[in-house]
Amino acid sequence: MEVLGPQRFGLFFSDDERALVGRLVTQLRDLLTQAADDDPRLRRLFPTAYHDHPEHDGEYQRLMRDELVASRVAALDLVDEALGRQEVNEAELAGLMRSINAIRLVLGTLLDLNDDSDPAVDPDDPLDAEHQLYLWLSWVLEHVVEALYSGVARS
Repeated sequence: MEVLGPQRFGLFFSDDERALVGRLVTQLRDLLTQAADDDPRLRRLFPTAYHDHPEHDGEYQRLMRDELVASRVAALDLVDEALGRQEVNEAELAGLMRSINAIRLVLGTLLDLNDDSDPAVDPDDPLDAEHQLYLWLSWVLEHVVEALYSGVARS
């Protein structure tokens, strides 16, 4: 990512990277819109709001889940539109940031990563490709955040 001007950013993915992000966006959209509310892959996307009060948490989830899903799907839609271009605006880049982070959260859940985990690559691990994907997504997220911060700092 590179700041090109006020609220304009360069999106320098290779064709393969664009295709990969596009597939991941589609998979996340399908998961958000088709999975059961208690699907464990969604645990980090919809964390417990009231740990000590399950009834309050149930009510919170009931009231907020549709809005949270709609917000995430809207961000995914922005990413879908932006992937076809070399230049994006701030809203599209922010949508990419949110979407990449959500994909990382789901992937981190599947890999059972936590704050103490080391997502280092081990070629003998049967989930090596997933760990590499997680690390690449982390790298992309870092660059998106840096570009957004640079864009804000310049304005």
